[in-house]
Amino acid sequence: LGPLRLPQRVVNGQDFKGNGNRDKEGFYFFSNAEAVKEFKFEPGRYKIMARAGAEAIAKEPAKMVLRINGQDKHSWDVKNTRDKLETYDAEFRIESGEKGGTKLSLAFTNDFYDEANPDPKERDRNLLVRQVIIEGPLDGPMAPRPETHRRIYGERAANQSDDAYMLEVLNKFARRAFRRPAEAGEIERYLAFNKIAKSQGKPVEEAIRNSLEAMLISPAFLFREEPGMGTAKGGRQLISEHALASRLSYFLWSTMPDEELMKLSSTGKLRENLNAQITRMIADPKAAEFTSNFAGQWLQLRNLSGVFPNRKQFESFYDERLAPMMRKETEMLFTHVLKENLPVDTLLTADYTFINDKLATHYNIPDVKGSEFRKVSLANTARRGIFGHGSFLVLTSYPNRTSPVLRGQYILENILHTPAPPPPPNVPQLTATGGNQKKMSLREQMEKHRDDPNCASCHALMDPIGFGLENFDAVGRWRDKEGETPVNASGELVSGQKFSGPSDLMKIISTDNKHNFHKAMAEKLLTYALGRGIDWYDRPAVDSIVAKTDSTGGKFVPLIEAVVTSVPFQFRRD
Repeated sequence: LGPLRLPQRVVNGQDFKGNGNRDKEGFYFFSNAEAVKEFKFEPGRYKIMARAGAEAIAKEPAKMVLRINGQDKHSWDVKNTRDKLETYDAEFRIESGEKGGTKLSLAFTNDFYDEANPDPKERDRNLLVRQVIIEGPLDGPMAPRPETHRRIYGERAANQSDDAYMLEVLNKFARRAFRRPAEAGEIERYLAFNKIAKSQGKPVEEAIRNSLEAMLISPAFLFREEPGMGTAKGGRQLISEHALASRLSYFLWSTMPDEELMKLSSTGKLRENLNAQITRMIADPKAAEFTSNFAGQWLQLRNLSGVFPNRKQFESFYDERLAPMMRKETEMLFTHVLKENLPVDTLLTADYTFINDKLATHYNIPDVKGSEFRKVSLANTARRGIFGHGSFLVLTSYPNRTSPVLRGQYILENILHTPAPPPPPNVPQLTATGGNQKKMSLREQMEKHRDDPNCASCHALMDPIGFGLENFDAVGRWRDKEGETPVNASGELVSGQKFSGPSDLMKIISTDNKHNFHKAMAEKLLTYALGRGIDWYDRPAVDSIVAKTDSTGGKFVPLIEAVVTSVPFQFRRD
């Protein structure tokens, strides 16, 4: 802010060469010595500044001498201590040296050392130079404003008054900060800062800076305002187009509206172009935030960083650092289904995935080489969709073993929209059999656990689903045995549907429960889009979203369009 600055070069003391100690603190002189560095100067006047500190020993300050091409130009008495550095400066005209090189050096010239002095603080005089700042040429052009400054302050027109310039800058800034054009009189009040600045002899840029700080703590910036349009009816009111632009942008991009959304909302044409904007926004790279944030919440991918399988049992999981790769695999499938506008059921049925060589080795998939992620067929494997992803399988396991309960509950809640009720209090944990008793498999232990009537009702919902995925171990590898016992992945759902393994189970969930999956997706998406939970009065909207999704074959983009055009997204409650 303020007047344009002269060009500056800041050089750390450790970048100088000479007889001394160089480290992050700077150049430390412990005896008479010289610190030298070569620079290129255009002919002109320069201001040389050195931040330094020393010890004044024997009542004499340290002498610091500035030399240019070996000639003494100026000296300073460095009286302040090394923990309270000060800046010492002097101005000179410098002509360019041979081939443009000029040697600039700082010398320490009055070293003192008296080992016999009874006061330790009076025994040794040393000098520290933290950094050297070269400003200029003082008679040359000013340094240009940085790009960040120009984006906010712009270029001031000739003969433009301070108030007019200030209003122009603030109105432009408010449109972005408030995510809408400023209201009448909203910006003019900030002109008070210009009166204060003038009374203190400061430029208008100072007033603008203070105004920007005030705008960035105003409710209009800190909160997403959602003013209504027209008269409220039935306890709800249509939100303004600018509020709709913000909802849409934070839904799909997790950031403020761009210029195109702002223009459409300013002309009242956003609603009539909603579907076209949704298509544009999904194709934009910023839609990666939707994948990261929505999929991260819905599929709990964010939790992968806090899951730690037993290192002794699953050493390769850590050696190959598989957790972030597993998250990337699921995010890439999600993005593929979104960008290609495929049915959302593809997340459950895809006979391909996105992996690199390390994940392929982990999954025992041949002929995948290189660290780059690419689309790979899952033909001749039992993996399909996210149920075969390491992310899901690791998240729904305990550190040392799989958990049919966690896997079953995850699918019921996130995929089938039928969460099991919470467990009753004082339910005993599974305990491995010991002594002379026969060691039971996990499935046998859980079947015995279900003998308790308090446990049976819930576990009858969860356990069969989890058992159908038991061929995948706690880190997502395929297995045919649990220890020495063959894995039994067959079962029967409470609906009476029977399956013999993961493939059958995945087909039942993705085909016979398609409507339930669409309902789960509708609720999860609407919750994410609104930033609040679904209440009883949102049920008709959810049913409408699901009906529209079913009618389009479950395609992803129409599902998003149905969420955006729904009553909860378009209206606010008074």
